[in-house]
Amino acid sequence: MSKLLLIKKLNFKARRGMKETSEILGKLLDSINTFTDNELNQLECLLNLDDQYLFDLFFKEKDRFDEEFHDLKKYLK
Repeated sequence: MSKLLLIKKLNFKARRGMKETSEILGKLLDSINTFTDNELNQLECLLNLDDQYLFDLFFKEKDRFDEEFHDLKKYLK
């Protein structure tokens, strides 16, 4: 899949039903055009998670997020 097509797919998948997770994902998407291939892969894995698990990673298990998605955490500062 081309990088442009993948970015479009990830932008679409980032639309969530929870305001809190959507805001955090929006911060990531603000920089998506500068992501490396590895960062895009991590974002795709992140977006494959269900909403409640994603919420827990962002708000309850931040250390786990930092471990599993270490390349993405710099975009959330």
